[in-house]
Amino acid sequence: MADAALLALNTELALQLADYWHEIDFNGGREASQYYVPEAEFHGNYASYLGVAKIQQFYDWRIEQGPRLSVHSFTNFRAWFTGEDTAEATNFLMLYARNGEKIQPSHAPITISLATDKYRLVDGKWLCTYRRFEHLFEGDVPITNPNLDDD
Repeated sequence: MADAALLALNTELALQLADYWHEIDFNGGREASQYYVPEAEFHGNYASYLGVAKIQQFYDWRIEQGPRLSVHSFTNFRAWFTGEDTAEATNFLMLYARNGEKIQPSHAPITISLATDKYRLVDGKWLCTYRRFEHLFEGDVPITNPNLDDD
């Protein structure tokens, strides 16, 4: 049986992740940086962004490309403590996305990924230090994947 602290961690981090994806899906990620520590790492299958400024630059770039409808849906969320003020979590992330505004044609997710996150408790809030997506399935709609190294 899970103890109260572990249950509380799972609840808090799952709700925070839901808030994060809501921010991305309905605000384009304009406030994404508030979920990360300054030195955070964000790794996808095709690109990585090191540091919160580069992560925010990705979301800012995405907004500049024009409207994109997205739904980031996750399931099988599991979190555990790795120290007094550190934790890890995994979930399966299903991304539905297409350029343009609603209503878009329905289709299978463009990716289904195993997401792995690491967190550190900073001033009473869990902030992401590391996020990695390992694609298990990919569809035929391209993901957004800019090379921001030239900027």
